[in-house]
Amino acid sequence: MDASPISINDSHAGLPPRAISIGRRYGLAIAVSCAAVVAQRILGARLGRDLSLLVPFLAIAAAAAFGGAGPGLLATLTCCGAIWAALPGQRIMSPQSIGLLAVQGIFVSILGEGLFSIRRRARRGDLVRRKLEKQILEIGEDERRRIGHDLHDGLGQHLTGISLLSESMSQQMAVGVMPPPAQAETVTRLVSEAVGWTRDLARNLWPATLERDGFVAAMEELASTAGSLLRIRCTWHHDDSPLVLEPQRAIHLYRIVQEALNNSVKHGKATTASITLTSKGGEMTLIVLDNGGGLSAKTRINPGLGLRIMSYRANLIGAVLQVERAAPEGGTRVVCRCSVVERANDQAR
Repeated sequence: MDASPISINDSHAGLPPRAISIGRRYGLAIAVSCAAVVAQRILGARLGRDLSLLVPFLAIAAAAAFGGAGPGLLATLTCCGAIWAALPGQRIMSPQSIGLLAVQGIFVSILGEGLFSIRRRARRGDLVRRKLEKQILEIGEDERRRIGHDLHDGLGQHLTGISLLSESMSQQMAVGVMPPPAQAETVTRLVSEAVGWTRDLARNLWPATLERDGFVAAMEELASTAGSLLRIRCTWHHDDSPLVLEPQRAIHLYRIVQEALNNSVKHGKATTASITLTSKGGEMTLIVLDNGGGLSAKTRINPGLGLRIMSYRANLIGAVLQVERAAPEGGTRVVCRCSVVERANDQAR
């Protein structure tokens, strides 16, 4: 399988059916060109030579700008053909002027194709952005729902058990009976589990290490806790170069690595992964490599929401993101490169 980077594209965006779009573009070309020819016939010699050439030229330009090269060429052919089809004595434009109009129409059609392509990409990009924003909002709602369930069914159950056992021990001591040691050990165990549960929830919501100790320490902690949270053996490599990032950029990079590890386990069924951080010449490179199944052909053609959010985060901070198959037999490599806004050795100057 090809190991080239995956293309995060938007070719599947919800646009009008192709046939309807083509019909509208070419219909516009025929309508404006016919209107231009009719205007020439009605106004006749009062337009003069220059205006006689300007009217069909504007029609061709409109067809090319709103429809692209095909409609522009169709408008050129329609205008020139309709003018040439008139009897020699009734032609408003000379053969030389008709030839000039044809050359200008071809040139304008080529320029119009570029303008039409830019507008189409912008429209598709806007549709993809709105769709992604909607999906992110839905993810936020799902995440809040999941946290609510974890608090109610997990931490809440532990606290309820602790409360009942503590009340039972209190009642026993009130009547002069010493609670059995096993009951106290159970309370201690439940409290310890509740504390660990709370820490895990807090770490998923906001990595406190990132704010307290910096990006490098947060990456090291993420690699070390991946084993317990994701059931994956994760190693951490850093070239020890001094590095300080602005908070906004650091949290986006942290989430990109976090999502890459989640995808490794959830989709790639990986058992091992590595995180590598290097920085040189004002640019840092983050690489997440796993031994999972690798990117499927379906994912390469139509990337999932996780990959799109990673790409969205990278774009927000001006980073370059590549997601590629690590080797023909499998594995996924996520590479994120971005400029270093602040470096510790620069701050010391």
